[in-house]
Amino acid sequence: MPDNVKYRVLCTRPLSGNLITEAGDHGIAIEVQDFIQIKPIANNNLLGDENMKSVLGNPDIPLVFTSAHAVKVFVDYYWHQGSTFYLIRNPFCCIDGNTKAQLQKWFPHNPILAEAPYGKDLAAAIIALGNINEVHFFCGNQRRDELPQSLRDAGVAVNEYVIYDNIPTPTVVAGEYDGILFFSPSAVKSFFSVNRLAPNTVCFAIGTTTAAQLEDYTDNKIIMAPHTDAESMVKTAIFYFNNINCYE
Repeated sequence: MPDNVKYRVLCTRPLSGNLITEAGDHGIAIEVQDFIQIKPIANNNLLGDENMKSVLGNPDIPLVFTSAHAVKVFVDYYWHQGSTFYLIRNPFCCIDGNTKAQLQKWFPHNPILAEAPYGKDLAAAIIALGNINEVHFFCGNQRRDELPQSLRDAGVAVNEYVIYDNIPTPTVVAGEYDGILFFSPSAVKSFFSVNRLAPNTVCFAIGTTTAAQLEDYTDNKIIMAPHTDAESMVKTAIFYFNNINCYE
């Protein structure tokens, strides 16, 4: 490693160059290896004018997103089809962090009625509004059950649209890392299907569900980022390695 690098960290999903540079400025070399592939899929219930106008026709029905991947696939493959852009007047309900940021980037004028860090909390926030009877939920094939089940249990109709596949891409990593950044339970499963951790490797988790999945695979130290976004993950790792004695 270069002389100024004290720690070697693996990130299990793509990361912006700015965050990699910021970590490098603090003596942390981040290497990126994606352990999950996101593959858009064609959902026939969203293809064509008739279907899209049926889904978007009632502007009082919120659109629900629990991942930035779902937002990106929706924007790239469904919002515009061929030469047609569909007018979206619906409000959103979403996970905060990257998912919210992507929605605000593409739909800055649409209100966000409810947000929360996790699906179960988002369901509770939607229910607490008191006037939501139906939602359109856009997700991947590995989505968790808490949000749709909680909404249905509360009498909220959930129209679910699976728009991408979450495909594991396990890769054997070379050498040992001081830390590894995990952004989803799926990435945890993919990584540990072909790798084992060195005893002193620290795991960084983006949230409680990812941390819980890590606990199923390792007894190593697990540190959870305070916010569910990539910047928070990197800053958490920087703080940890710059103040490592505080964690002993």
